[in-house]
Amino acid sequence: MARSAAPPVPRVGTGERFTWLLLLALPLFAIVTATQLTPDPHGHGTHTQLGLPPCGFLLVTGFPCPGCGLTTCFTHMVRFEWVDAVRANPFGVALFLVCAFGVPIAAAGLIRGWPVIDTLERVSFDKVAIALSASSIVVFVARVAAQLLG
Repeated sequence: MARSAAPPVPRVGTGERFTWLLLLALPLFAIVTATQLTPDPHGHGTHTQLGLPPCGFLLVTGFPCPGCGLTTCFTHMVRFEWVDAVRANPFGVALFLVCAFGVPIAAAGLIRGWPVIDTLERVSFDKVAIALSASSIVVFVARVAAQLLG
């Protein structure tokens, strides 16, 4: 009985390779940048070391925006300072882990020429994106509630 040949791996075009390059470069850039910054002891504001202004939402409302503390969280995560990372922004821990796990997947996709959409479906990225979105909202609401009640 003859064995059937495995279906050929689809080759991807320049557009998909460029997408893989972006999916590799962006999180890698964020992680590498975090290694070059010093975490702000206030738990937010580390991004100002990059020449960016303080959070306008925080300045106007007195409440942290959903992104407040993300850069600080990343700077703690690259140093394996888990507790301080969670204090800076618990959502940032999940986002950092998605970035960290995404780098080797994107590198493999780029090198091996995997189709982007098929690969994202295989790793259930739609569910990951929904979970990240939901956790961002939950963390934001909890931080505002804690400030209002505290």
